Amino acid sequence: MVEKEAVCANRECRIAQGGKCIEGQDDLAKCPHYGRELEESDDEQNEDGQHAAAFDSVQLPDALPLESGRADKVLSMLPSRMIGVIGVHDSGKTSLIAGLFDLLQLGPVSGCNFAGSSTLHGLEIICHDARVASERDEPHSERTKRGEVRFYHIDFRRDGVLQSLLIADRSGEEYEEVADLAANATGMFELRRADVITVLVDGQRLVSLSDRADVMGAIPLIIQGMVENGAFLRKPNLAIVLTKNDAVQASPRKDRVEQDFCTLADGIRDAFTDHFGEFGSFVTSASPKNTIVLRGAGLEEVLAFWLKPSTASKGLRLHHRSGRVFDDLALEETDLG
Repeated sequence: MVEKEAVCANRECRIAQGGKCIEGQDDLAKCPHYGRELEESDDEQNEDGQHAAAFDSVQLPDALPLESGRADKVLSMLPSRMIGVIGVHDSGKTSLIAGLFDLLQLGPVSGCNFAGSSTLHGLEIICHDARVASERDEPHSERTKRGEVRFYHIDFRRDGVLQSLLIADRSGEEYEEVADLAANATGMFELRRADVITVLVDGQRLVSLSDRADVMGAIPLIIQGMVENGAFLRKPNLAIVLTKNDAVQASPRKDRVEQDFCTLADGIRDAFTDHFGEFGSFVTSASPKNTIVLRGAGLEEVLAFWLKPSTASKGLRLHHRSGRVFDDLALEETDLG
């Protein structure tokens, strides 16, 4: 007996491929679309006889990651914080962003409630492959493509006050190239505008005897290249973040790895203390591949540091004297009403 092919009038349904109803119906007889062929009348013909999709609704923004121009508009709407995340290829940058977004869906994080996002679809896309719904054997994150930087936007409400967070997403290879040529940092808008620079240290590579030396050596060189090229126009706070702590905890070398991370963080703090504001070091596991640590561990502390107000840089008031008597006159404050 030939099995009848499953058909559905809903264009988005893929029951023929996966066997699951997009409407969530266990009893397919209750689905109003199942069993019906896709109708031509769903489309309208234009003057050339070609089919054009009917549109009778409100056009919504795509809600994908923002380009620099749209990020500027977000920064001007609410009190905002710009976060530059620096990490070499596959160091866990995308997982960090996705893990924070998933954590916010469970409730407040560091006293902050999720209050909206103009990049909601983009956040959902990077979260999907780390969820059960993806049907993957283990959590996975797509690589960030080389090219122009993109920004993920999240609004928070804390103590009744709204605040925006913009997290920069750029290919790790582009940050690695800064270590070879400092001038590569010139066009990195997210670094010039950043309130917090977050440097990721790949815990999984730190565990590896063959990769350990590269990790310990490359990160200070990347920061040095950015500093020498004047990539930071202000003195942002600096967070050093160990990622993939689940791999560290599963390793017989975990004590050595933890000591290596502390040594690296302390070395960066000592070498670049004049170029940054407040320093912080954190251990995270945004998307663990085992059950040794909890999903999202350490991200609450990272978010609290990201949202912490930066210390205003202090300048010196310079007094120029030309030798004229006007130099001795003082300004008198006047209430103009």
